[in-house]
Amino acid sequence: MAGGGWLSASDDWKLTDSEILKAIAGVHPKYYLGTRAGKASKYAVLDIDAGSRYHSKDGISKITALLEKAGISEYNLYRSSYSGGWHLYIFFDAPVSSRDLYKQFLQLFRLHDFEVAKGTLEIFPNPGDKSLGQGLRLPLQPGFAWLNADNLVVRDDRDEMSPSEALFQFVRDMECANPYHQFHRLKAYIEQVASTRETIVARAANSTRLAEIIPIRPSQPPEGSEDAIAAVKAVFRKLPPGIKAETWLKGREYYYHGLTGPSQRADAVFALSHYLFYGDPERLIAAMGYGYEDERKWLIDEVLKTKHHGQSKDIAAGRADAIQQIERAANWLPPHRRGQAAQKYEPVVPISWVRNNENRASQARRKIIAAVEDFREAQMPFSTRDLSLKCGVSSRTLSKYPELWKPAMEELRSGRLETALHEYNAVEGATSQESQPPTPIQPKIMPPGRLAARRIVHELKMRSVREEQQKQLAAVRSEKGAGERWRGRVDSLIEKDLPGGSNADLRIRLNLLARELLIAPTEEDWIWLSGYISTLKDKVLADGLPVQLGLGLSAPAS
Repeated sequence: MAGGGWLSASDDWKLTDSEILKAIAGVHPKYYLGTRAGKASKYAVLDIDAGSRYHSKDGISKITALLEKAGISEYNLYRSSYSGGWHLYIFFDAPVSSRDLYKQFLQLFRLHDFEVAKGTLEIFPNPGDKSLGQGLRLPLQPGFAWLNADNLVVRDDRDEMSPSEALFQFVRDMECANPYHQFHRLKAYIEQVASTRETIVARAANSTRLAEIIPIRPSQPPEGSEDAIAAVKAVFRKLPPGIKAETWLKGREYYYHGLTGPSQRADAVFALSHYLFYGDPERLIAAMGYGYEDERKWLIDEVLKTKHHGQSKDIAAGRADAIQQIERAANWLPPHRRGQAAQKYEPVVPISWVRNNENRASQARRKIIAAVEDFREAQMPFSTRDLSLKCGVSSRTLSKYPELWKPAMEELRSGRLETALHEYNAVEGATSQESQPPTPIQPKIMPPGRLAARRIVHELKMRSVREEQQKQLAAVRSEKGAGERWRGRVDSLIEKDLPGGSNADLRIRLNLLARELLIAPTEEDWIWLSGYISTLKDKVLADGLPVQLGLGLSAPAS
């Protein structure tokens, strides 16, 4: 009711077209109208009240940037009423399950640490679990307005338009809808982000070694004391550009030990962000540089949540200012990069590889065409296996170019019916075969020349099959022999008792085993040997000595 709370209509009341038109025209005698969610909906609405933390240019920009990142490119921003609240409508060109729509948008915003709550950010349709759900005010009622997305001022006020003009303009907005497949793209994006976040949380919990980064060449003078620079050089071999050695070392301590005293939160957030930006190749922690701001923020948040040790009340209570501090640190950019879009590294396929693939594809097409011409010239029906054996390409390659061989295959297979057309075409005055006595079945006699030709073709096919089987058997034997030789070398390194048993000898053995790890024949062998290497590495680290896995070491003299 205008000026009061919302009332639910009785069960026998119907929301007719005339009631909707009266609400749009602003002539309804008693109420503002709102509706609850049906089973399916062609739109979603984000409700941002006037006092919300997202009711600002920065807040709405964060929301729309996330929507575009998730695949939602079309949305419309309106003022919902005289109170100044905003409704962000997201239209689709086909109905979507209301529960699924609410669930996906709720997960999207929570994964990116948005506060979804009444008065801050609400999502509609909201079917409700144990109730009828929440209602949403219908658009185009008094106080409704179109907002300019650039400066958030009123572009068109509903009160200054006729009902038909307002309705026509809103319908045009509905026609600029997101395709239905973009909802599936949204779901795929949410699944990917959730999986990435779970991996990062697991990494913070058990320090799983997932990746290795390549040492890069410095381009700026080093920052930090000589001891700190030497320690960082021992890890990276060369100082990465822009790294602050002391900050990086402090970030490493916070990552593994957490907070150890009061008033460390701000320093830990900054140091952890710097540490994760460059990664840690010695401990196999992947670098999270530009374009990985979300991943960096999630990992810092998880490290501080699990390892604050009661030294930060704000983190323990989950207060918003602590989360915002982590977000600011993760999204900080140096002055020369501000205003530029952050892009993740994507591998580029060399042009030589592309050309080589095109040459191979062209050669395969020529082989297929030549083989099909041979079958046509001999008037011999063929199968895909016959074609594969004749032209020497795989069935997977044949499936890429069906237009080169499929018409010929169908033509040669249907040739027999075309040579006996008189049997299938009736003429006037002719007697059907059903009314005639059955004709005796004549045995088919194969001409000697054709029989010999078929035998030769069959023998050639079988010869090719036997050769292919022999090649596969030889490959299996070779692989098995290589695996046995590898296990023999590893066993000799493990069982060999190097003289003295010093840490230097232990590190030599560790590097030799690391080199064998790169050529492990099976995944099971790799997992077993990596566990053994980790045990040796922990033994050396326990003595306070650094470990660098170098692959250029030679085996010690026996």
